[in-house]
Amino acid sequence: MTRFPRFRLPRIVLIAFLFGSGLCAAPDSEPQPKPAIPQTFSSAENTWYKGPSGSGDRSLSERFNQMLPKWLRFSGELRERSEGYDNLSFRSDNADAYDLQRLRLGMRIAPTSWMRFYVETQDARAFAKKPGLPPYQKTWGLRQAYATLGSAEGSGFGAAVSVGRMEMNYGNGRLVGNSWWTNVSRSFDGVRATLNKGADKVDIFASSVVIIREGVIDHHNQGNNLNGFYGHLENYYIPNSVVEPYGFWHLQHDAVMKNGKTGHLNQFTWGFRLLGVLPANFDYRTEIAVQRGTLGPSSIQSWMGHWTGGYTVKSAWLKPRLFVEYDYASGDRSPKDISVYSTFDPIYPSTHDKLGLADQIGMRNIRDLRFGQEYHASKKWTLATSFHDFWLADARDSLYPTRGSVVAQDPTGHSGTHVGEEFDAQTVYRITPQFQAGGGFGRLFTGEFLNRTTKGKDYSLPYLFAEYVF
Repeated sequence: MTRFPRFRLPRIVLIAFLFGSGLCAAPDSEPQPKPAIPQTFSSAENTWYKGPSGSGDRSLSERFNQMLPKWLRFSGELRERSEGYDNLSFRSDNADAYDLQRLRLGMRIAPTSWMRFYVETQDARAFAKKPGLPPYQKTWGLRQAYATLGSAEGSGFGAAVSVGRMEMNYGNGRLVGNSWWTNVSRSFDGVRATLNKGADKVDIFASSVVIIREGVIDHHNQGNNLNGFYGHLENYYIPNSVVEPYGFWHLQHDAVMKNGKTGHLNQFTWGFRLLGVLPANFDYRTEIAVQRGTLGPSSIQSWMGHWTGGYTVKSAWLKPRLFVEYDYASGDRSPKDISVYSTFDPIYPSTHDKLGLADQIGMRNIRDLRFGQEYHASKKWTLATSFHDFWLADARDSLYPTRGSVVAQDPTGHSGTHVGEEFDAQTVYRITPQFQAGGGFGRLFTGEFLNRTTKGKDYSLPYLFAEYVF
């Protein structure tokens, strides 16, 4: 019988009691067409709520900010999540339960309309989790600190340059994201230029990911660089659509090769993302990326694809949105042949719920067929369920996690390709405009491949969370 960990809930109840009035959830960070494609969940980060003058739903920081000069603003976020897992690595008697707490405090200084400074500190802690290390814990660190010159807002032409430590989150974070679900999320040191004309814009950047370590000052690794561009174009040739072309150039001195040794990575990723709405309540999303370059002596030849089609029954109770999705990331047919490397590299993704709510499978050597439903019980309450069917793209390559090296492998290819199925259920309730709470459950049922290469125990992950932006 599967054993589920016990949960520690008092902090969530306490937060709901203390902050259950007058708060705001952030808008979706992902660009959306008009009308917006239905989105289930949002990230409530770095948001100054600008309610109507005199409204009763202003955040605590907005009420405080009204007493300050206009060039000075403060913000913050408090997030609490209790979660646990059973049968980690698909082994019995490998369970844990813990509590994650994150506090962020931000300050923005804007002495002029074309000059802005932003600083954000973060304290992320893990209770009943040993050892307390990133990505679960990082006590008091500098998460963001950057200066911006210029303005890339408004209906006309604009330009801005930001320099320092900052978030980068493009599209829905499938390849470059802030990893918002992890307790200690990702940031980059670098420079970013933004050019816009109305709603259309392009970011051009040179950066290096910040390596987070507990007990020391965080810094990026010299020689580990990510450069590129990301565009955003609305309603070009296709009505009610957004197209986002991009290119990423990833350089790394000590990347791991097939044989376990390290070599120089020189990798180019070219792709686009297209999303939009169609007549009769249909919607679609797709993303395709191709990778070329070298990893040591290996020639990189890999690609990935993401396709989603949905239909919303607006006349029915709960306004259900039904969707089907297919994801593919190439694998390597010849694990011992170091002349070619064909396993797709997702670079720096935000992995949560991309391939299942349990977050056990990464975007490498994988095929995933997903069916899902989203329900809107009210304007504040959203529920969702989905079913995944996972298969390896190539039987001789490995099964890869969302982070780390390898879950399981059979270089002979005799263990089959069926990884397993996963059932997910989750819900979010926006108690007030600034406070949201919810929970979820994901269970991955092992298939032929995992049954032959591991102990074959089904993995489970339940969680509860509360998030407050002020």
